[in-house]
Amino acid sequence: MNLIICGLSKNCLKTTRKNIDSLIHLNNNSSNFNIQIIIVDSDSNDGTKDFLQEISNNYKFITIINEDGLEKIYDSRIQRISHCRNLGLNVIKNEKFYQSFIYIPMDFDIDQFEITSPKEFVYLAKKFEQDNGIDAIFPVSHPFYYDIFALRAVGWVTINSQLISSKLKKYLRLGSFIWNYIFIFRKQWSPEKIKNTKLKIISAFGGSGMYKLDMIKLENIKYSFSQKDTDFISEHIFFNKYFDNLKIKSNWILPAPPEHLSYKTQNINGKINYFFKTVKFDLKNIFNFSK
Repeated sequence: MNLIICGLSKNCLKTTRKNIDSLIHLNNNSSNFNIQIIIVDSDSNDGTKDFLQEISNNYKFITIINEDGLEKIYDSRIQRISHCRNLGLNVIKNEKFYQSFIYIPMDFDIDQFEITSPKEFVYLAKKFEQDNGIDAIFPVSHPFYYDIFALRAVGWVTINSQLISSKLKKYLRLGSFIWNYIFIFRKQWSPEKIKNTKLKIISAFGGSGMYKLDMIKLENIKYSFSQKDTDFISEHIFFNKYFDNLKIKSNWILPAPPEHLSYKTQNINGKINYFFKTVKFDLKNIFNFSK
């Protein structure tokens, strides 16, 4: 089994160190697979960049790319991320590590092995490699699925929820909580609900993914972004169009970033406080707009 992991990092030293340590341990303690790691760092100034450089000097299977100053080139975060992910794909194309492999994009600001252990991760990859009916798999997140930005699944999220919510907030200024709840919060399902619901997945991510790739297919795929709604369409929406038979695996669990669950994980008092904060925010915007 050949694994190529492409990670993105920016000012996330703690989780990057944890992820790299786990991946090095996997590489050193298994003869059942080959592994290559590519990490693209952008403008880290918290020690992440120095740590990655030290690691790459000590391990030949780790490649580090420093791609700084992208904010001067691209206005949109999605453009910058697409650029960095494509840099990782270009390394694979140029180096030609393996003819066929499992491509694993990872966000290193998430502790990838906090819930699903490295051993379970490898087992998952092996089962995925053996399943000829699936081309790509994605994790769920605990305690709730957060990445509806990259999600399109029949019976769950089939529209661009965040874009719609953003437009409604623009024209109906006293209702941001309502639009957030309808189009975002109530779409953040628990792993149990996802497990018990039959879904046709068109796109997903959630901090990581696994794709079956070979060098021939790799020549024709890339991450991209919307020219019209650049900030509201995930690069994964475009990338996942190259693959059929996608599936979310309920036994692959990543921790959801707390900032994405500012309402969903609150107790009743916290939810009430959140509601009134959004009302206060709306009134402030209306007042400023009327000046």
